[in-house]
Amino acid sequence: MHIYDYIIIGSGLTGLTIAKKIHQETENILVLEAQDYAGGSNRAVTLNGLTINNGLRFYPATELSEKSMSFLETQVGQEVVADPIENHPETYEAHGFKPFVGFGENPPAFYDQLSYFLTQKELPLTTEPHEWMQILQSDLQDKIQTKSIVTKFVFENLESGAPALTHVLVNGSKTIYARNFIYAAPLKDLGLLLPDDILNQRAKAKLKKSKAWQAVCLDLFHTAHVEKENMFILNGTTDDDIGPCVGRFFAAPEGQISQWISFIESEVAEDTEAIGHVLKKMKRQIKRAFPDVSDSIKKERIFVTPILSGSDMKLTASNTVPKVPNLWVASSQASPSANLLGSLQQAQLVLAALGFGSGIENDTTIPVYEEDVDADL
Repeated sequence: MHIYDYIIIGSGLTGLTIAKKIHQETENILVLEAQDYAGGSNRAVTLNGLTINNGLRFYPATELSEKSMSFLETQVGQEVVADPIENHPETYEAHGFKPFVGFGENPPAFYDQLSYFLTQKELPLTTEPHEWMQILQSDLQDKIQTKSIVTKFVFENLESGAPALTHVLVNGSKTIYARNFIYAAPLKDLGLLLPDDILNQRAKAKLKKSKAWQAVCLDLFHTAHVEKENMFILNGTTDDDIGPCVGRFFAAPEGQISQWISFIESEVAEDTEAIGHVLKKMKRQIKRAFPDVSDSIKKERIFVTPILSGSDMKLTASNTVPKVPNLWVASSQASPSANLLGSLQQAQLVLAALGFGSGIENDTTIPVYEEDVDADL
């Protein structure tokens, strides 16, 4: 029976960053990915024959984010951002474009997700996230097992005061053993994977009901050009609960690409009609602000991300599940930061807790969770 040193569940940015670092110390690791591809939401996709990011990508310029990017650069072996620049988002109203100054007294319900794109400064990306994923995967090809859905965490001595997580069940039948487990997949799924002795029914219900958001991404290829490279936030005058979208324009051969993003509650994200309403408003606002763009669209691509936020699950100060000292939670949902920044910060926190150099071992500015062994949440 083979026993891995580490099993990493999830091959998104967080999972692969962690795997890359651990792989420098031991080759006895395995990355389990439920999809038939690695890379998660940051994998490369194509639009009109062009390779692009899987939706709008942006990186804010803060002290914490610069440290996280520095850490990523050590993992991919090259610079990935340039010096900070000003970010001047604009919005559109009846009289034309003007600087975006905020939502006033009526912020959208998903303000925390949207505000990530509206910081005063940004770090321009010199290489794209989909390129990071290719580099991170390059040394891990034989360590990544796709089409591998973890269906159960299996414990020994479950009814004792010291249950031991020993292996996972994959695709309902395959058993894989490890000494340590790192969970970098959607947090809500933990409620299905952990037995009641570890996470009781009240805790699971609270986790299931916690409000979470998913991104609705609209990528467009069009022949009309918009010269401005800043971020645009569009909402219009319609009084509804759908909320605004944010996007920007990028150069492309024989045209231009623009990428737009809005958000939808996860509990209705599987409802195609609900997604359709979000997309309809996004397109309506794009047409209102950029009619030439709307009239010249040649290709479009729609993508709804997995859950991005929403976690009422308490973790220990080491980012482990209470009662399970060898199960670390690296899901970006557990981070107080959003998007790419949250993914990288959570990877750093888990690596620091594991004792691998991440650049933040003594950095008290990175938030951690209080020690709490109450699985009731």
